[in-house]
Amino acid sequence: MTDNLEALSDTLQRAARAAGDILREGYHAAGTIEFDSKGASDFVSHYDRAAEQAIIDTIRLIHPEVGFLGEESGITAAGDSDLRVVIDPLDGTNNFLHKVPHFSVSIAVERGAELLMGVVYQPLLDEMLWAVHGRGAFLGDQRLRLPPARPLNEMLVGTCLPYHGKGDCQLSCRQLAQLMPQVSGIRSPGSAALEVAYVALGRFDAFWSQGAELEWWDIAAGIVIAREAGCKVTDLSGNSAPREWHSLLVAHPDRHGPLAECLTS
Repeated sequence: MTDNLEALSDTLQRAARAAGDILREGYHAAGTIEFDSKGASDFVSHYDRAAEQAIIDTIRLIHPEVGFLGEESGITAAGDSDLRVVIDPLDGTNNFLHKVPHFSVSIAVERGAELLMGVVYQPLLDEMLWAVHGRGAFLGDQRLRLPPARPLNEMLVGTCLPYHGKGDCQLSCRQLAQLMPQVSGIRSPGSAALEVAYVALGRFDAFWSQGAELEWWDIAAGIVIAREAGCKVTDLSGNSAPREWHSLLVAHPDRHGPLAECLTS
């Protein structure tokens, strides 16, 4: 099974690159990108759909037995396998549509309630972040080592904020007001998968979200990467079971508790 998972991880990275090629082409295309609205502050383009299909096709060619949960295509039942691939083909669609160069491809694999692997790919930077449960987290071939924890007043913290018709704006504003005086900066760049993975890289010292409505495919891959790099990943109450969460906090183990206390006080 270990060898099979390792082979599947390689396939996930190839699939992410195939999707990234499509997104890169769309991003650099001249003119405005056409899109449809799926709901309040929820958009989809031809490129989302094409990227997801490229991911499914790439994986299915080598691992036809696995199931899928895709943001655009929904659930595809597995064959002779207990594995399911969770896909966000374009995390950061709003950025993509506005030609903001911050978006990612996010692919995870789960077995029941257990997350086994994750891949988050930034196609414009050609940065491949990936992890397999129990085997560590990597940027390309470089193993990630969580840097020492900074003091709270030096921390740069990422978050995902709610907007028009999507999430609890008042809750997020209260949490911002509680945290802003304590840290050196807060950022909401717009691709949760990438920002969770960036904590593993040390580009962010932490990431939290509660008011925003994050879907499972937004965070599943990033959770694996952050945990394998040494981060503590729970909800704001300390619950470590992702499927039960209504909030998210990713941080160095030495800073997780103080941040949770600050955000929930």
